[in-house]
Amino acid sequence: MDTQQNNILPNQWVVMVKPNLTAELMQSDHLSKLDDMTVDPTTPFNVQVSQQFDFPELKGYSAKFDDATKAELEKMPEVLGIEPEQLYRHCQFQPDAPWGLGRISTRAKVGDPPYSYTYRDDAAGAGTVAYVIDTGINDQHVEFERRATKGPVFVSDGSASDEDVQGHGTHVAGTIGSRAYGVAKRASIVAVKVFSDVTGFAQTSDIIKALEWVVGDVDSHGIRDRAVVNLSLGGGASAALDAAVASTVRHGVVVCVAAGNNFGLADDQSPAREPLAITVGATDIMDVFASFSGYGKMIDIVAPGVNILSCWKGSPTATRTISGTSMGNDSTCSWRCLLPSE
Repeated sequence: MDTQQNNILPNQWVVMVKPNLTAELMQSDHLSKLDDMTVDPTTPFNVQVSQQFDFPELKGYSAKFDDATKAELEKMPEVLGIEPEQLYRHCQFQPDAPWGLGRISTRAKVGDPPYSYTYRDDAAGAGTVAYVIDTGINDQHVEFERRATKGPVFVSDGSASDEDVQGHGTHVAGTIGSRAYGVAKRASIVAVKVFSDVTGFAQTSDIIKALEWVVGDVDSHGIRDRAVVNLSLGGGASAALDAAVASTVRHGVVVCVAAGNNFGLADDQSPAREPLAITVGATDIMDVFASFSGYGKMIDIVAPGVNILSCWKGSPTATRTISGTSMGNDSTCSWRCLLPSE
């Protein structure tokens, strides 16, 4: 996704505060000041806090306020930075045998079909959990074999149900762990929804909140060495989102991110530019770098991302063929699921 000015939400901000600010001080001191803050009484603008997040290296919140309020907040010593709330899109586009499975099972590029995929059925990611932060999941799809569950929904505009109405999250999850189309065919999948059903976009603060929830869920189940996060989305540069990804990785959870589909520098996009994430570009069936794939020094690996068949929304047997760095990212994420079990 390109870094476009129209992806900025007006009067909506992500505020980063010093990590040593306790939750108690955040509530009793800093946020309490916001409750009655109106910088210009002639043009009152009520401050509305929507999300709070608390990572070891990143603390802050998202809120609505005007430029005058922003200027006052920037004077506060506990405030590290304020950036606009942005919209992020999933890294997919639509053009028409999952050749990708055949490709990751051989050192040489694949030829004509049929293709084969070699794996250990007694392992295949068993005991691992892939957290898919995306549009949701069709958890009733037969290919998931009851291994897919719906996690929480973090959508600030209030438009989203827990259903996958766009299909992208289900496709991603299918490439990771479905029986016919997945790499890690026995991995468990937890879908965390961050994309609005109305706009089709995800907000910075909602993605951050989803990562915070994942870290807590990983800890509560004791699976740091068996969990991976898939972020097949991208957008403008965000220090806050990058910090949330880095904090998740430092917590012991691998995070795989898509390089973006605008054939632009991944170095200029979040979360693709975060060094601690595994940033994935896309290739086609001829092992050629995909024409749409993000590129640059931040790319860690490339994987099949053109014309990938996987599960889809709408019915227990629905499928669709789509392309994008999302698809390459899914394959890489699922390989991480295989490592602990092999």
